[in-house]
Amino acid sequence: MGSMSIPETNGIFATNYLLKEQLSSGRVEEVWKAEDWTAEGAPVTLRLYAPHIRLDHHSLELLQREQEQRASLQHPHLLTPSNFGVYEGIPFEVAPLQSQHTLAQSATLPERELARLISQVGSALEYLHLQKPPLPHRQINPGNIIVDAQGNYLLAVPALSNQLRTLLHRATGTPLAEGTAYAAPELFGPHPKHSGASDIFALGVCLYELCTGETPWLGNGGLSLNQGAEIPIVPEPYSRIWSNLVRACLHPNPEKRPTARVLVEEANYFLEHGKWKSYGAFGHVTAESIVYKRRSWLWPTLLFVLLLAGLGAAYYFFVWRTQNDDLAADTEVTKSTPVIPAIPNTAEASDSSDVAIPDTPVSKPPVQQPKASEQVRQAPQTSKPAPTRPAPSRPAQPTYPQPTNLEGFLNGLLNEEIPLQVRDRWRTPIKKYFSPDAIIYARMHNAPLGSFGVSEFIDILLSAEEGNSIVIDKIIYDEEDKNAIDEMNVSIITTQ
Repeated sequence: MGSMSIPETNGIFATNYLLKEQLSSGRVEEVWKAEDWTAEGAPVTLRLYAPHIRLDHHSLELLQREQEQRASLQHPHLLTPSNFGVYEGIPFEVAPLQSQHTLAQSATLPERELARLISQVGSALEYLHLQKPPLPHRQINPGNIIVDAQGNYLLAVPALSNQLRTLLHRATGTPLAEGTAYAAPELFGPHPKHSGASDIFALGVCLYELCTGETPWLGNGGLSLNQGAEIPIVPEPYSRIWSNLVRACLHPNPEKRPTARVLVEEANYFLEHGKWKSYGAFGHVTAESIVYKRRSWLWPTLLFVLLLAGLGAAYYFFVWRTQNDDLAADTEVTKSTPVIPAIPNTAEASDSSDVAIPDTPVSKPPVQQPKASEQVRQAPQTSKPAPTRPAPSRPAQPTYPQPTNLEGFLNGLLNEEIPLQVRDRWRTPIKKYFSPDAIIYARMHNAPLGSFGVSEFIDILLSAEEGNSIVIDKIIYDEEDKNAIDEMNVSIITTQ
């Protein structure tokens, strides 16, 4: 068979490629499964750009420049072209055919497999986003995520730039239809521009599809978010942290989406430990429901110092100073008591020389010494006794009555006029309202914020800025214990 101008099945293209099967068709590009005769008939993917027309010189130069840039990319999870060129005015790219299938034909995946997907595809995205200048992929969707024979995930070659795609669509007379389902909200704004953050949004849409089998927002993508739609929650059996991760990728604000590097780090942690980080980037306490205050050690340290100072002052007034006052009083009494000398009996002393001293000693009655109380009465009053000091009065401590219902407890946790140690002691009575596995669903500004365990939600409220209040919207009680709350919906309302 000779060379040809129009590609067809079993035809030879560019001398070395035997076209076996057309994988996709269109006026802008066609993708063929082919055999590479320069590599002993190895299966390859052959992508032809505008195969039915001849592009102008400017479009060909721009396409060749982008082809050279993409051919220089090297990453184990990035499927890049192995060859490119122009044959009879038709630009083409050749890439190894390693795939068994794409994720477009995949069923829903378990959480661990999704972590593998993020680890591998996310690392390829990180590589692209770290290029100088950054190179966004522009077409993240399940059809461009390929599963090879070993079960690894590969990201297809990055898409052409918007400028070149626009030129190709103009040249072929076809409308430029964006993949709306995977397009980020900022691409519908006044300054649309693809970026690493828009790739992350598209990846988030893919992850949601691979969990539920459905495209969020009925396929309208970020356009729905611009019109006020909510970010969907990934349902069970997927974990709440996984749902937080997917929802973070779908955030309307591109600056608040995680980077590819953050996603890879979280996925690798899960693959190594078998669980997500409880307090990582997508942990339970990191929902953006409330503006957090970073809790420092200054406040507990100050409380501890004040407690020590209070104990020291109490010891000084009630123990050390009292002992010193008693000692001082005893010292004053001793100094004021005169020493009375013994008066000898002169008559008996003079007669004693004439009286013989018996061999056995004669016991004399003991001399009666005056009692100390009598000495004190006889002593002159040289100093006044120390006045008795009244015990210092303690300042009255303010009392904080414990709330009588659950909504009062939750709003009390936000009240900074109540000391933190008092509010923290309310954990136990609050938990008594709930079953052990209870879930609290929180909303703010009519948008869902996430689902939390009871302890996690208490931590959030204790760390929150003042100026919010809580309203309980709905309560579902446990089927076995009718007095225990199993699920609760609350709304956080900004009051300032």
